[in-house]
Amino acid sequence: RAGAEQRPAEYRKVAAEYKDAALALLTGYAGHPDLLPHDVIAMLPNDWPLAGLAPYLAKCARLCLHQRRSAMLEESLSSMAYLKTFSAWAQERMRKVTITNERACPVCNRRFVDKDAVSKAFAAYPNGTCVHLQCKEDLSVCPKTGRSFADNVSVYCSALGPPG
Repeated sequence: RAGAEQRPAEYRKVAAEYKDAALALLTGYAGHPDLLPHDVIAMLPNDWPLAGLAPYLAKCARLCLHQRRSAMLEESLSSMAYLKTFSAWAQERMRKVTITNERACPVCNRRFVDKDAVSKAFAAYPNGTCVHLQCKEDLSVCPKTGRSFADNVSVYCSALGPPG
C-alpha cells in the first residue's frame, strides 16, 4: 500500500481496475436494502467522476421507482377490494326480512312471534330463510336448503374488521 500511496502514477492501472470492480459490485447490488444510495455515495472518494456512477444510479432509480409504483398499485388494489367488499356488505345490510305472526322457523316449526306479540331472536340467511338463533347449527349453511353461504359470511365479516 505504501508504494501505491507514494507513487500513484505507477499503480494507476491497478487503481482503475479496483475502481471498475467496485462500480461493478455497486451496480450488481443496487437496490439492496443495506446499500442505500445516499450512504454509498457518501463513502465514495471525492475524485470519482459522477459519470462513472451513472449505471449504479440509474439502476437504483429504476428499482426505487418500481418499488414505489408496486406499493401504490398494491394499495389501490387493496382499497378497491375493501370498497367492493364493503359495498356488498352494505347491500346485504339493506335487505329486509319481514316476520309476521304466521311465519315459523323451518327447523322447530315454532312461530317467531308468540301470542303476546313478543318476537324471538332469529338469524336470516341470504336466501330469505329465517331460523331461531337456538335452532341454527351453522351460521354459514341454510338449514332449510342446505346451501352454504360460507363465502358470504367471511366476506361480510371481513368488511367489519379483523376476524375474531
